[in-house]
Amino acid sequence: MARVAILSDIHGNLEALKSVVRAAQAEGVEGFWDLGDVVGYNADPTACLEMLKECGARGVQGNHDLAALDPQIAESFNVLAHEAIHYTIQQLDTGHLAQLHALPLCRTLEGALLCHGTPETPHSYILNLYQARRIFNLMRKRYPDISVCFFGHTHQHKIWIQDPRGKVMAVDVPGKSVRLSAENLYLINPGSVGQPRERDNRARFLIFDTDLKTVDFRAVPYDVQRAQEKILQAGLPEYLALRLQDGV
Repeated sequence: MARVAILSDIHGNLEALKSVVRAAQAEGVEGFWDLGDVVGYNADPTACLEMLKECGARGVQGNHDLAALDPQIAESFNVLAHEAIHYTIQQLDTGHLAQLHALPLCRTLEGALLCHGTPETPHSYILNLYQARRIFNLMRKRYPDISVCFFGHTHQHKIWIQDPRGKVMAVDVPGKSVRLSAENLYLINPGSVGQPRERDNRARFLIFDTDLKTVDFRAVPYDVQRAQEKILQAGLPEYLALRLQDGV
C-alpha cells in the first residue's frame, strides 16, 4: 500500500466524513486508517460506522468508542459529552457495537503505530513537550522498530519530532508535503474530521505515503449547517451545533 488517508475524531459527523472521503478518493488513496472516536457529540454515529466499513477502514478504539461499549466510562465525561454518548448508545445496534468492540486499542500498520490518545491509553493527551517526550521514550522501549506514531484525541493537527540527540520539538505544519527522516521519531496528529478545534471549521485529515514516508495535511469544507440541523433535530445540546461553525 502506498497512499492512505488517516482520519481521527469523526464523532458522528456524517457530512464532514463524506467530504473527507470524497476528497481522499479524488487524490487516489488506496486505503483509510482511523484513529478512533468514530462516535460521540454529533448526530450520525451509525452512518459513520457504516461508511468506514464500506471504505474498508482499519482503525483503533477511541475513548468515546469505549464509552459506547461501557457507559460507566462516560461518567468521567463533561456534561455535553455525557449526554451525547447516551444518545449514541441509543442509536447503535448489536452490529455497530460489534464493529467497535473488534477494534484494538493500538495497532501497527505498514511500519506505523496507530493509537487514539497515546499508545498507553485512549484517555490521555499529547498536548505539551513533557507529554510528547514521555511518549517518545515509551516508543523507544516498546516499539524500537517504529519511528512514527499517528494519534488523535486533541482535535488539533500537529507534528512532534524527536531528533537523534533526544531533543523534542513541535514544528509548524506546512502547506506542502513533509518528508519523514529515518533518523527521527515522529508523533503526528491529523486533526479532527467531525469536530475541529482549531478555529477553522473545515474537516481535517492527512495522506500518508507509506513508501515515500511523506505526510500531507488536508482541510476540506463540508455542510456545517446540515450537521448542525441534525444535532438540534436529535435533541442534543445546542452548543454541540454552535461550536461546529467556529471550529472550537
